[in-house]
Amino acid sequence: MPVHVGRVTWAALSLLVLALPAVAAVADHRPSPERRTGPLLADAPHGWVVAASAVNVRSEHSVDEPVTGLAGCGERVEIVDTWISPVGTRWSRIVVVRSGLSGWALRSLLGRPARPAGPAEPCPTAPPDQ
Repeated sequence: MPVHVGRVTWAALSLLVLALPAVAAVADHRPSPERRTGPLLADAPHGWVVAASAVNVRSEHSVDEPVTGLAGCGERVEIVDTWISPVGTRWSRIVVVRSGLSGWALRSLLGRPARPAGPAEPCPTAPPDQ
């Protein structure tokens, strides 16, 4: 039975198309987020706090990126970097003082404490059942 070059070529291309995303996924592996703790963070006299009920801390500044941790309402964070998207969304690279978790969070969910190292505004609560 003769071998058809066209069929063999299309079969090889089909396998390549299937294998290429797997190779790209291995090459795109990102390192785990860095976690820092120590007296410099714990004794920080100023900073920011989580003003929403919780903030998703992500590996990169995109809502499509995986969540690496959570910071609850009132937790102190330090902003170490800021990035503004082309559509104007502001992201901040933060370090959560209590846990040392590091990553990106939406800046609109952070606020300044009322006093240095003091509590922030009251955390939002769920609306009462009606």
